[in-house]
Amino acid sequence: MSDAAVLARPGLRQGAPLIAALFAAAAMPVLLCDALPLFDYPNHLARMHILAAFAQSEPLQRYYEIAWRPLPDLAMDLVVPPLARLLPLAWAGKAFVLLAFFLLAGGAATLNRVLFGRWSAWSCLAFLLLYSRTLLWGFLNYLFGIGLGLFALALWIALARRRAALRFAVGSVLALALFFAHLLACGLYGVLVAGHASGVAWRRRAAPRQALGELLVAALPFLPALAVLALLTPGSAGGAVVYGNVLRKLDLLFSVFDNYSRPFDVAGFALAVVALLFAFWRRWVRLEPSMAAPLGLLALVYLAMPSQLATASGADHRIPVMLGLVLVGSSRWAGPSLRAERLFLGAALLLFLLRLGVVALHWHASDRIYAGLLPALDALPVGSRLAVAYPPDALNSQPTPLAHFPLLAVVRRDAFVPTLFAFPTQQPVALAPRYRALRDRLPPERLWSAFIGGGPPLDAAERAALAQYDDIVFVGRAAFAAPAAQPLLPVFAAPRFALFAVAGGGLDATGSAR
Repeated sequence: MSDAAVLARPGLRQGAPLIAALFAAAAMPVLLCDALPLFDYPNHLARMHILAAFAQSEPLQRYYEIAWRPLPDLAMDLVVPPLARLLPLAWAGKAFVLLAFFLLAGGAATLNRVLFGRWSAWSCLAFLLLYSRTLLWGFLNYLFGIGLGLFALALWIALARRRAALRFAVGSVLALALFFAHLLACGLYGVLVAGHASGVAWRRRAAPRQALGELLVAALPFLPALAVLALLTPGSAGGAVVYGNVLRKLDLLFSVFDNYSRPFDVAGFALAVVALLFAFWRRWVRLEPSMAAPLGLLALVYLAMPSQLATASGADHRIPVMLGLVLVGSSRWAGPSLRAERLFLGAALLLFLLRLGVVALHWHASDRIYAGLLPALDALPVGSRLAVAYPPDALNSQPTPLAHFPLLAVVRRDAFVPTLFAFPTQQPVALAPRYRALRDRLPPERLWSAFIGGGPPLDAAERAALAQYDDIVFVGRAAFAAPAAQPLLPVFAAPRFALFAVAGGGLDATGSAR
């Protein structure tokens, strides 16, 4: 065996230290921040607190309800609350993020190991894809799910020559686990399994009956998950389907590198794409033939995927990171030159460390901003009712997202915050009926329009609804002038954040003290 082959295909004992070192480096931004600047993360953390502390908190029992149902979006809900019995909630949330990292990078490495027979340093390229736009949006259940899906695909391929009954049993368990982790991740895993079965049948030049048998073996394990979705999951047949601009499909591929510095991220992405294309052209890197069909089918699904699919927003935005991870797991270095391989992998390592440094700097800056705002939430009385106001464009990612930051009042003060994710088709936490009605009467955009955006003032019914809150927080994408209007009494102000007490707040709809 050549020196290049030894480097490209080390055993587990040789590869484990490298993987451990890269994982430790990737974990640093997560471990060193108190509040992770992931867009949806405060909202998820608030739900985790409700699930973990509900039985011990009278305010939480007043404002929220817990209704466990067979929902296809429960990865975090099933993992973090039990961890919170052993760790502080903030660290339980970080542990989940790191577990997702492990599944993503480890899943790609395991798939590579199964396909090529030995562990490979090439599979460590998956670490380049951990800090993607999908992570910054806080789509943690999805990332956890696709990482689990990579491990599931590796196990499914490893069982290829086993009895059909064993493959059905194991495949059914894997499909159900992925279903409960995240529905889209389960669907993409199904695409890969179907593509692999089709590709194997094609390469074997199987007769039509034999090819159909392979596809049935691949499809049957998904029947239990489909039965749960169709018969037991609420609202499984509903939801909107919205397509974005098809030309954005090419642009969305960049999302795997899109972090904080657009020039640096574009340059890094272009360098990685050109280097990879050159390596494939020179046949220094080769794709495992059985994975050509899964990758092709996944690419077709990406092209056909709408931007809004039922309750999943940005559905097509999420697929590029899966494409990248499967490509890494399905390819290997095959070049004859040890020097070329060292140069290629060394450049990838340098790019990984530079990208990690940019992320760490931005997260540190965000952490300082959050640290300056948290005292305002900590000063709220336990069990407060906190209205939220933000502009229509607030629900967009930015370096220090604040749209869901007020949800940390749930974690820290057992507060009622109406913008909590509490959709019956996605989460096991719901708002109590009275507070669900209160949420619906005063959307955040309406409050922003009335006090800051120049819209019409609140009418009598809206003023009565506002009087049922103790405080209101305004958060914006940019600095704004704090309102000076009744019934608001200023409490705390920062460039993009302002907290006000509601004069006469805490009253019910009739004006009586509660």
